[in-house]
Amino acid sequence: MFASEIPLALPSSPFIAAAAMTSSPLPMAWCEFNQQAWHSDLHQHWQLPLPLTLHSAVTKRKAEHLASRWLAQQMLSRFAMPDFVLRNAPDRSPIWPVGIQASLSHSRQMAVIAATQEPLCIGIDVEQVMEEQTAEETAEMLMSSAERQRLASESLSFAAAATLLFSLKESVYKALWPQLHQPMDFLQAELLAWDLARGRATLRLTQDFSRAFNAGTRLHAHFWRRGDRVITLIAHPLNNP
Repeated sequence: MFASEIPLALPSSPFIAAAAMTSSPLPMAWCEFNQQAWHSDLHQHWQLPLPLTLHSAVTKRKAEHLASRWLAQQMLSRFAMPDFVLRNAPDRSPIWPVGIQASLSHSRQMAVIAATQEPLCIGIDVEQVMEEQTAEETAEMLMSSAERQRLASESLSFAAAATLLFSLKESVYKALWPQLHQPMDFLQAELLAWDLARGRATLRLTQDFSRAFNAGTRLHAHFWRRGDRVITLIAHPLNNP
């Protein structure tokens, strides 16, 4: 998935099908999981308890929770926290250890995580390419007319380009939420440019959120396209608006 990645040791259960970690451009990891191989005993065996709020959830949701918590534990082991168990705040945002900036995402039996001890706000997102009809139906909510023109000029299908844009803006939201605790809509960040060959993009906020994150703040992103999946990453200095 990423360049220069190192495979992670897999548990004996077939639930985690593949996993790897990389250190560039930040410590990141991913795993693919098999929803059909999930069973409740894994939570106890791996000491990653299922919250009471998920006991009646569908298997898909329980599998996503277990895979993402397993992956978070693998990542935090890199920071000498091998027993870390990720939990959520009342607003459902993840509670990371003091001194760790991190972000987590999952979609269609894949989970990804990025983490650092550097003073950065981090947002990561993984998406499966949407259907063309979905892209058309969500275009007005997702993109400005200028962004739509930009997407139309690319070699990508409109659905692939719209998914990439959607994921980039999701990563912006995830990066800014821990700093702002303010909702955002998709038009409050706009795409200025992207380089499909290098996997780089620049976005700009279109609204004032705070002194550090005001209209005009530029956010630089990395992205990866692999098959029908897209992964995007925002890493923005906390002390540099």
